[in-house]
Order: sequence, then structure tokens, then C-alpha cells
Amino acid sequence: MFLDFAWLSATLLIVSIIPSTSQSELAPCLGHNESLELVPDSYIVKLKDNHTLEAHLHHIGFNISSPNYDYSYIDILPGYHVKANQSIVDNLIRKDAGVEWVECDSRADLPKTLQVYPRHTKKWNQRLKRWAAITMSGVPFNLAMQSTVEKMVNTEDTEKRYFYWSEAGRNVDIYIIDTGIKLDHPEFLGRASNFRGWRTSPYIDGPDSTMNDTHVLMHGTCVASIAGGTLIGTGKEANIINVKAWRRQGGWSSIIRAVKYNEALAIAIRKAKRAGIPFVTGAGNNNEDARDTFPCNLDETICVASTDERYRKANDSNYGRHVTVSAPGDGPLCATVRDNDFTYRYTSGTSPAAAYVAGTLAHFISYEKIRSNTELVMKRMRDNWNINQLEGFPESTPNTFNNNGFLNQYKSVLQPYAGAPEHEKSAPFQKNTESEHERPISG
Repeated sequence: MFLDFAWLSATLLIVSIIPSTSQSELAPCLGHNESLELVPDSYIVKLKDNHTLEAHLHHIGFNISSPNYDYSYIDILPGYHVKANQSIVDNLIRKDAGVEWVECDSRADLPKTLQVYPRHTKKWNQRLKRWAAITMSGVPFNLAMQSTVEKMVNTEDTEKRYFYWSEAGRNVDIYIIDTGIKLDHPEFLGRASNFRGWRTSPYIDGPDSTMNDTHVLMHGTCVASIAGGTLIGTGKEANIINVKAWRRQGGWSSIIRAVKYNEALAIAIRKAKRAGIPFVTGAGNNNEDARDTFPCNLDETICVASTDERYRKANDSNYGRHVTVSAPGDGPLCATVRDNDFTYRYTSGTSPAAAYVAGTLAHFISYEKIRSNTELVMKRMRDNWNINQLEGFPESTPNTFNNNGFLNQYKSVLQPYAGAPEHEKSAPFQKNTESEHERPISG
């Protein structure tokens, strides 16, 4: 996903007069799916658009930003997250006529992932020319699937090549909202950084608040490498921005605060799209229709399902009409750290599939310098994805497969992909320069 935030500081007022309001005038308290686990005494408060925070604080009559209440303002709503007991919420906060609604925070679980380590790794040496058409050989099969027109068959004799534009993702920020990122992993070559240079995440409490990836499987590092890794990613030159908002489990309020299943996050995503920021999310890993999977079921998101190496629906992948596109998610190689050594592992799920798509979008954005135009980015994705290759999905699921368009049959010789302006500074894109690399794993 691609995000940019404007945070506002607020002057908090302490007053002692609480206006009287009848029980019938309480702001609504939004419900949650019964399957979700609520975070005790944790609430998201949405203010009406014409109601200021100062006016709200005047109404409730005390300073909720004090250390006793773990308060954080969410300017994109507008509103805030606060930890307080239900009595304060019902007797003070909900009685302010300027409050649109209050919502209980709930747990946001990380997707299931598979941990399989390769036996050992080797470094790849890469020297690329500016504005060059590149062929990478010996790449993971999941990556190779996303730059070819025809369906591939993975055998020992299959030439695993990935065709791409040498500056794919250059000057584009991919914000990874996850468990943190191991910034110094060689996959990122110095392109990964913490959001705003933070050393600790304001969205997480306790020892896990460090911006480093503290997840046991390094989920955030894994996802980031698939989106923008130098060797195994699709957006190879993109800037990777670490927005740590998850431990192993966290509340939706931390995700909302980071992105600037609940109405609050839906508002944040809709406003992000209106600002020209594509929001990419996995379809979920429960083998069910994604109509009830948040935020995949929002029209404003790019929802990604997962396939195996035979273009079949991955066993756990969700499906249905809310899916936008599918991408490989059953066994992609991703970056991790094991025994203090930089290495790789195999993963699975719709998170890696979504990361592939995010990197591909960065490829389109960087070449055309697209700014604040999500519709154009979506058009480039639609014009270049492969169709009618998927198997095993219900008919309601779009039969579309992620592709960077490098070999698209509808592009001209001087186009890097369908729909792009013609490129006059290099050799035709159908004549690709070969760039050999060592395989990342043996055996």
C-alpha cells in the first residue's frame, strides 16, 4: 500500500462543566462481529466533521490525553482512540452531541503463514543500467509467473526468468503496515526506512514497540521483501517504509492510527483513496467468500487472492466477487533472519500475494510518475494482468492474474507495458538484455 499522513497536534482543554444529556441522546455504540475478540476498555471515538476536539473536550469536562487514558488523536476520521472504562465512555463521551459514534476496539490477527527455510543461500550480484530492460534468470518460480504471458509449468527444466524495467518502483514509497521490518537485510540495499525516522512505534506498547521486526516469523520483513526486495520483489527500486502496527496480535485502533473491522478504518481507507493512495490488502486465509472479510470487502481496496504454482486457488485463500486480482501466495520466497544471519524462507497466504501486487503497482507509478491518481494506476493494472488462467476459484471470483506487462501482446515495441507512454531512450522492450544471477537457494 502507498500512504502519506498529515498528523495534527491538538491543544487539550481541562474544564469542569458537563452538560446534561438524556440517555436517549447517547451517541451510538457500533457493534462488532461476534467472532471478533474485543480489546478491553479500548475505544475509537468518531467526531462529527464540524465538531472540533477542543469543543468535545469542553463538553466532556476533563483531559483524556492525560497518562491515565492512553489517548491518541486520529485526524483522518476525525476522532481519537482512548483506553478508558465503560462508565467514562457512556456517561461522558457518548453524551456529547458532537460525537458521531463510538466503537469498541477489536483484535486484528495476522494471517496464517508457513515457515520453511531453504538449506542455504547465496548472494546475488546485480548491475543494472539506467532505463534498461532486464531479464533475471534463476529466480523463484512464483516471481517468474508474473512477467510472462503464457501459463508456466514448474519443472526442473523450466527456465525461470523474470522480465522487468530496471527502475521498477524508483521514487515510490511502499508503506508496509505490519510487524516491523529488518531494515538492514540485503534485500533492501538501504532503501528501507522507518516511518518518520521513528525508533519506536507509537501504535504498540511494551517491549515490542521497537520498530524492528519482533515477530517470530518476521512477517513484516517477509512481506516487504516480496513487495520491494532487490532480488525477489516486484517493485525492486521502491522505497520501503516501515509502519509497525502489529505485534503477533494487535487492535484495529493501532492499524487506523497507522493508516490515517470497523467503520473507523473504512473511513481512513476511503479518504486515502480520494487522496490518490492505492490500498492493497490480502483477501484472507480462511477458504471462504471474502464478502465478510475486512477490509477486502471495501470497494476502495485492491483485494488480492492467492494461487499456487499451477495457477490454482491456494487451499486457504478466500475468494469471491470482492477479489480484484490474484497473485502467487503458495510458497513464495521471502527475506528473514535466522540465528542472526540474513537468509530466506518460504511463506504462504494472501499477504505475500498482496505484496507482489503492491510492488507491481509501484512499477507502473514509477515509470509514469503517477501522482494522486488511483484510477490510472488501476487502469494500468487491468490493462496488463493476465486473464482466464486461474483454476479452482468459484465463478464469482475475477479470473485475473497479476502481471507487470513486460511481454504484453498489446503494447508497442517502445512501451514497457500496455498503456504506458512510449520510451525513446533505450532499445525496444521486446529485445531484452540478459543479466545473469546466482540462484538464491540450492537444491
